Amino acid sequence: MADVDIAPLSKLRIIWIAFFVAVCVYALLPWLLIGDRLDSAAPDTESLRSGLQAGAIGVAMASFLAKRRWTKLLLQSDAAPSDRWTQLQLGCVVTWLITEVVGLIGLAIALVTRHAAEGVPYAGAALFLLYMHRLDMWPVPTDGAAAPSEGA
Repeated sequence: MADVDIAPLSKLRIIWIAFFVAVCVYALLPWLLIGDRLDSAAPDTESLRSGLQAGAIGVAMASFLAKRRWTKLLLQSDAAPSDRWTQLQLGCVVTWLITEVVGLIGLAIALVTRHAAEGVPYAGAALFLLYMHRLDMWPVPTDGAAAPSEGA
């Protein structure tokens, strides 16, 4: 990794941190909007909640499939070095975006059920997924190829 420009890696780490912080905000937002009070007048949302839970599981699996696809693409790529960096950046951001949806589903469940704590497990799962998909787990191009410069 000595011959790789660190600037693009730093940008990706900053983007990853932004996704991480956003998921933390999704966990805290229901307490700001709903508070810690339980609303006994909350509508019956069991079927919607079940559908969102199934969606969260599907999205979590999709994040692993997306990472697998992008990793395979990076490892088998014969593209120019700058194109490989573009593929890495795009793969990371797409995978992290898919992962963030798990936290958003938790936020939706908390708001629909009017129970702020309902979203915490989903935020925790999204944070775990982000950790599993962190930049260190990706094949960074190191075949003597410099990362694209800022001016390009």
